[in-house]
Amino acid sequence: MAQNVIVYTQTTCGPCQEEKMWLNQHNIPFEDRDIRKNEAYFQEAINLGASMTPVTWIKKENGEEVVIHGFDKEQIKKALDLS
Repeated sequence: MAQNVIVYTQTTCGPCQEEKMWLNQHNIPFEDRDIRKNEAYFQEAINLGASMTPVTWIKKENGEEVVIHGFDKEQIKKALDLS
């Protein structure tokens, strides 16, 4: 699994914490970017069309990029080719 996974979060966001726990439970490496602690991360999330957190950006091995708004396990599984 050579995907690159970035999750844009904020500490007060319950679904963000749930998604990070879920990713950890499934041994999926990811980078956590707190949009409240870094203005550049905030702008990146906005550029991805964010109106809420979490926003998950996945770059697949084939170069395809997937953006998921909110914590949607099924979309994440599909994007990461998990069964």
